[in-house]
Amino acid sequence: MSGFLIKRLAQAAISVFGVSALIFFLQRLTGDPVLLMVPEGATQEAIDQLRATLGFDRPVLVQFGEYLAGVMRFDFGASIVQNVPVLDIIASRLPYTIALAAAALALALGIGVPLGVFMAVRREHWLSRIGMGFVLAGQSLPTFWSGILLILLFAVVLGWLPSSGARQASSVILPAICLSLLSMATFARVARTATLDELAKPYVRAARAKGLPMGRVVTRHVLRNGAIPVISIAALEIANLLSGAVIVETVFAWPGLGLLTIQSIAARDFPIVQAIVLLGAFVSIFLNLAADVLYSVVDPRIRLDGAR
Repeated sequence: MSGFLIKRLAQAAISVFGVSALIFFLQRLTGDPVLLMVPEGATQEAIDQLRATLGFDRPVLVQFGEYLAGVMRFDFGASIVQNVPVLDIIASRLPYTIALAAAALALALGIGVPLGVFMAVRREHWLSRIGMGFVLAGQSLPTFWSGILLILLFAVVLGWLPSSGARQASSVILPAICLSLLSMATFARVARTATLDELAKPYVRAARAKGLPMGRVVTRHVLRNGAIPVISIAALEIANLLSGAVIVETVFAWPGLGLLTIQSIAARDFPIVQAIVLLGAFVSIFLNLAADVLYSVVDPRIRLDGAR
C-alpha cells in the first residue's frame, strides 16, 4: 500500500510540473498582456516601464523559476488586471463552481446509475428503449446547445427558472441540469454495460436456481461487483464536470471558476489562468488516486500493492 502511494505521488509531482510548464509557456505565445493594459497611444517608454514593473522584462526562464518557487510556497502572485492576490480571487469564485459541480454530479449519479441498471435488468421494457434514446441524446448534444435550449424553454417560454446569474437558489437548477447531461448519459451507459456483464456470470444463474428473487440478486451481488467501472468513470467525470463548467458557466453567466477562466484568458491575466489550471490538475490527480484506493474497498480481491 505504501509503495503504491509513493509511486503515485511521484507520478503526480511529475504531472503537476509538466502541466505548470505547459500552461506557463503556452500563455506567453498568446501575446503581451502589457499591451492590453496601457491606454491607446501610450509611449514606448510607458510600456517598457509597466513591463518592468510586472516583471515581464526578465528572461522567460527566470520568470518560470520564480513562478515555480511561488507555487512551492502556494503563492500564485497577484492578478495583473485586478492587482488582487490570485488566491483571494479564486476563493471568492470557487464555492460557486463547487456548488454547480456537486449539483450536477448528484443529478448524474442519482439518475444515470439507476437508469443504467434498469436498462440492463429490464432490457425489453419500453422504458429501456426510451432510456437508451436519452443516453444517445445526452452524449450527442453539445453542452452550449443544450444550455441554450434549456434557457429558451424554462426561462423564456415557461418563465419557471432564472436564465443567468446566481442571485437566488433556483439559479443553479438550469446550469446543473445542462452540466449533468453528458455525465448522466455516461454513467447510464457504463452502469448498463457493467450490470449486463455481471448478469451473464455463473453466480447469478446459481443464485436464481436457488430461488433468490432477481431484485435481491441485483441489490446484494450485482451492484457491488459491477461498481468498479462506475467508480473508475466517476473520477474522470468529476474532472470533466469541472472542465465542462467553463462552457456552462459562460452560457449561464454563473460566477464560478469557469467564467473567471474565460475572462482571464481574454485579458491575458496569466497568474489567474495558471492557478486555475494547476488547481484542475491537482483535483484530477487526487480523484484518480482516490478511485484506485476505493477499488480495494469495493472489491477486496484487488490489492493496491500489486496495482500498476
